[in-house]
Amino acid sequence: MLLSTVRQGLLFWNSNMLEKKNEKDAKPNVLGELIIPVFGVVFTTYYFSTIIDSPWTAQVNAVMVGLVLFLICTIFFIRKSQVIKLNQARIVLEYKRFWPAIFKKQTGFIAITVGYLLIIEYLGYTLATIIFFFLSMSLLDGGRHKIVKLALSLTMAAIGYVVFILMFETRLPLGFIELSLREVLR
Repeated sequence: MLLSTVRQGLLFWNSNMLEKKNEKDAKPNVLGELIIPVFGVVFTTYYFSTIIDSPWTAQVNAVMVGLVLFLICTIFFIRKSQVIKLNQARIVLEYKRFWPAIFKKQTGFIAITVGYLLIIEYLGYTLATIIFFFLSMSLLDGGRHKIVKLALSLTMAAIGYVVFILMFETRLPLGFIELSLREVLR
């Protein structure tokens, strides 16, 4: 009995040591490290497309910052490519870990944010912001206290309207609410 217990303990210890050795010998997966630089390049490209109508001084500053970001990302991509080519790292999407991560609240929040960016031009800043805040708070809180969330969404969108559109005269997408309030406030 004692001998079998000791044997099981030694087998467990040996298997743990082998797993740790395999973890140390495994090449790191660099796919996760590429997310921020890839999105940085995508955002900068989008940003360049939005500054075409800006004054030339703003364009010069934006291009300088964007080119620095492109340069840094290019250097990063070259270094990671070399590491992968030298077989010191790997780039693999592990589906066993990927699919369960898709069905999380954070992924839903990202989808709501992308949806907000897509509908803001059509619904206008205020209405799209109300919908975005309400859906975000409902998702992250599990859908409880909907009246409170609606009141908070309306309040935050109203404050955003007053501060950004009325006070600072920021060029935000105009929708039904902004056009109606413009007529009422004249």
